[in-house]
Amino acid sequence: MLRRVLPVAIVVAACGKPPAPQPDPEPAIEMQTANVRVAPPDQAIAPGDCAEAMRRALDKPDLAVDRVPSPLATKPAPLQHPPRSALRKDGSADVKVDVLIDTLGKADMSTFKVVTTSSPWLAANVKTVIGKWTFEPAQLAGCKVPRIYHFMASAPARGKRAR
Repeated sequence: MLRRVLPVAIVVAACGKPPAPQPDPEPAIEMQTANVRVAPPDQAIAPGDCAEAMRRALDKPDLAVDRVPSPLATKPAPLQHPPRSALRKDGSADVKVDVLIDTLGKADMSTFKVVTTSSPWLAANVKTVIGKWTFEPAQLAGCKVPRIYHFMASAPARGKRAR
């Protein structure tokens, strides 16, 4: 009987004492947040890692992506028949705006921002038409992500032509 009890006693003695707690090693490259792997922003995203692609896009709406948003349908056309008051004295004009394009290809007009414009009419016109357009959403790692779309248009001064 002693032969049976002795091995069991050795196993119980060995298993009964918990190991000393080890300090948690600091993550070298990966960070943990709510049990979700989060890659550092300077590392490439694995194809199909849509959660990480979306996280980065939400953190930085103007991030570098594999494909920027692009208009599929630009109807109505912008800047049609501007009034003379919308042009400078030399006939030139320019407008630059930014707007976030969501993953469904729609402009989020609450994010519409005029970067520069030579006339308030130009900015108002672009704001009216761009909200009606449809876009191909941006893609990152094969996933659709929201991204800022930069719209720019200009008219040269009368008598000056691009060469």
